[in-house]
Amino acid sequence: MYSLRTKILLIVLVFLAFIGTAFVFYSMTTTVNYKRLRLEGIEKTVAFESEKVNRIIAAIERDAVSLSRDGLLFYKFQSSEIIEISVLEYLRSFPTVVGGGLWFEPYAYNKEKLRAGIYAYYDRSNGEVRIDEFEMDEYDYHNEAWYREIADLIQQPYQVVWTKPYLDDTSFCLVTTAGAGVFDDAGRLIAVSNIDWELDEMVTELLKIKPTESSFVLLCAPEHSLIISSTYNSDRLTSLDDIHWDIHAGSFTLNGNIYITFSRDMDNGWLLSVSLPEKEIFAEVENQNNRYSMIIAFSSVIMLGLAYVFISRLINAPISHLIRDVAQLALGNFEIRVKESSKDELGMLGRTFNKMTSDLMESIEAYTREHSEKQRIAAELNIAAKIQASMLPCIFPPFPDKDEFDIYASMLPAKEIGGDFYDFYFIDENTLAVTIADVSGKGVPAALFMVIAKTLIKNTACSGKSPKEVFETVNNMLNENNNAGMFTSAFMGYYNLVTGKFLYVNAGHNPPLIKKSGDSYGFLSAKPCLVLGCFEDIKYREEEIELEPGDTLFLYTDGVTESMNMDRDFFSDSRLLEVSKKCMDLPPKELLTAIKQEIDDFAGDAEQADDITMLALGVLRLAKPNVIPLI
Repeated sequence: MYSLRTKILLIVLVFLAFIGTAFVFYSMTTTVNYKRLRLEGIEKTVAFESEKVNRIIAAIERDAVSLSRDGLLFYKFQSSEIIEISVLEYLRSFPTVVGGGLWFEPYAYNKEKLRAGIYAYYDRSNGEVRIDEFEMDEYDYHNEAWYREIADLIQQPYQVVWTKPYLDDTSFCLVTTAGAGVFDDAGRLIAVSNIDWELDEMVTELLKIKPTESSFVLLCAPEHSLIISSTYNSDRLTSLDDIHWDIHAGSFTLNGNIYITFSRDMDNGWLLSVSLPEKEIFAEVENQNNRYSMIIAFSSVIMLGLAYVFISRLINAPISHLIRDVAQLALGNFEIRVKESSKDELGMLGRTFNKMTSDLMESIEAYTREHSEKQRIAAELNIAAKIQASMLPCIFPPFPDKDEFDIYASMLPAKEIGGDFYDFYFIDENTLAVTIADVSGKGVPAALFMVIAKTLIKNTACSGKSPKEVFETVNNMLNENNNAGMFTSAFMGYYNLVTGKFLYVNAGHNPPLIKKSGDSYGFLSAKPCLVLGCFEDIKYREEEIELEPGDTLFLYTDGVTESMNMDRDFFSDSRLLEVSKKCMDLPPKELLTAIKQEIDDFAGDAEQADDITMLALGVLRLAKPNVIPLI
């Protein structure tokens, strides 16, 4: 049997081994992720810088085509204002461009003039855009390399050609020219538009990409076999033959080092390439892993030694004393008190045992008192539930001497007692009053309010008032001293056994279902008024229908339609209507039983959330007229 100290040391050792193993897996995973993120970061940088250049290229190409379209207008209308405005506005909005213009083919603009065109440039001395006023006859642009390169390659409208980058002979800046063609109606090239782009600023930004110490950037134009600029040897406008690796390869070896290349083709055919030594890319994470491995190994040895010393002195001895004292508690001696030997967790454990002993004695006494109190409350609630049930008509059939109708009702509270109620009684020999209501809230408060509302409604109805007058009177009574803010929805109707007329009023309650003889169930047209008990002097609206033999009226509370299953879905009005149509030929008692079974099947194991109250009235025949009806 191992001692506690040995077990703790073994736990520490296993814990340290687990940390070491976890670090190895973490290091491997982190290294892989770091390498991947590192490569993705470099690739995104190259893509981002390339995309910035591509946006400039796209803008230049778009405006070169735009100048060519304006050049066609210039040609057709022989008006230089169109092209002058276009060139000037373009250069003013695009300061990276140093110049642009339109150049006609020999004798294309005017059969008497060899050369014709217009050119604007950005004057850096005063920051203005100016029209170059040199004589076209003195500038043989037809034989300039940039013109011939564009004119020879353009085959169709909207085509843009980029010239080989070159050093401008006036500004000594690195420049390239984009050109588009102007074609007449016969499809003949008559002019060339050009835009001169100064590359120095763009090249400087691209050459700043330096992910590692020995990485270098290469910007080239493969179509012209030209290196535009490079940080490898700081040369510009040199041949691609001067380098010793494949610019399209993903990796290459140079001076004994493996380089990884990240390349991106630009929209004008140029290539941006960033090359990095493989060992420099991942050097940081490898050094970091080595440092952490040494630290963890050294720390593990120190921690194991310290754990042995401290466990022996601070844990073993106090625990032995605590075990001896606590053993007395196990024998049932609640008078014993363990020694509080220290102020640390062991001392706290001793104090906890002492307090636990006294609390246990108090808990036993409190449990006895509480259990007795719960039994008393349960008994009282049981009696209250029986009283509440006895207040509702519960003997069926309720009027054995009346064979003109069949009536049945049920109320199942969500708690011991509920706030729903139903009622039915004769207010004269031929007039049956039916009521169903749902008090706000649940439990004892709702039950008390239910008793008041039920009593007031019945007493008022028996005084000879119509349903409308009953609700108006009861509403004002319930508002008196209603500090708790309780209210109730209710539906009440008077059924005349002789005439079959059913006079009813709805105070914010669910609309009943009605089945006419030979038809299926549907919702009764009962526009709800305001609930009882909210505001004084509310006016209620009466409606009337005629019930015939074979008709059935079904009243219910929202506990039916709002019953929920385990997925918290409602039983719903539509499902109630569907179920009632399946039970359309059943008498009232069997109808209520079938609907309740459907609710139980739908709810499953879900707890009942609200009182479920239902009442069904079926008309069997009309009574013979032996008294004057009230309605």
